[in-house]
Amino acid sequence: PEYSGTGKSNTTMRNDSEGHTLFELVIAMALAAILITAIYQIHAVRLKSHVKQQLAVEMQQNIRAAVSLMKREIRMAGYDPASTDGLDNDGNTVIDNAEESADTGIHIAGRNRIQFTFDNDADMTINSAERVTYGYANKYDGNKDGIADAGAAPLGRQTGAGTLIPVAENIQAVGFAYAFDNNNDGNLDTDNGTVNGNIIWAFDADLTDGNDQLTTDLDTGLLLAVPVPLSNIRAVRIWILARTRAPVRGHYDNRTYVVGDRKISSSDKHPRRLTRTTVYCRNTLL
Repeated sequence: PEYSGTGKSNTTMRNDSEGHTLFELVIAMALAAILITAIYQIHAVRLKSHVKQQLAVEMQQNIRAAVSLMKREIRMAGYDPASTDGLDNDGNTVIDNAEESADTGIHIAGRNRIQFTFDNDADMTINSAERVTYGYANKYDGNKDGIADAGAAPLGRQTGAGTLIPVAENIQAVGFAYAFDNNNDGNLDTDNGTVNGNIIWAFDADLTDGNDQLTTDLDTGLLLAVPVPLSNIRAVRIWILARTRAPVRGHYDNRTYVVGDRKISSSDKHPRRLTRTTVYCRNTLL
């Protein structure tokens, strides 16, 4: 039969399939894998950074809250309204016997523990809330060197004869030192006896001897020329070394920290922060 056209049958199959070759699929899958890997790595980096920042913020807030409380309360040491109320009539203008005072002030001046009292209600007696102690519980610091035996422990606050209640977690070390005015000239005592000298920071090296005196120079480790009554303390220096509650992947801390008269070397993945602050006892001159 006759037909017209270009010479090709309309039944001829067209070779223009819309599918993809195996090579194209492999390329697409490889690109997708690279993209997913990049997205995962970016997410992992951001997550790691976020976790590190969260732990650091938690540590800083932990320290800040503890230091703020300690500073506020140590400033109260020696607060004794009864000593200046003018109601005790023995002819003297200063407090010179037990009946005129609640016996406020600093009572323990250790290098890792401090205890002080203040007569907040002016009743000339010290109740449990007015006797405050800061330091580690014995179970966390068996040798009483101010360094947590397990690497970190809660810093405790105790009132009266109660237990030490944690005020800060994950504290690796704590230290205290005390400046004094032993000649009562209104200036902190220095190593050369002048106001331009280095302030002497000291502590009571033996809290069990019952003497309640500053005995040891913090910087030299030597005995003071003359033991200092705790009533002559005018300032307290505080060191707190904290670390994060968990290690941070990729972080390594190998620094050495100075807490009071102790050097503490680290070698782990815990970020740390050392805080040192000085508190002037505003009420110890009453």
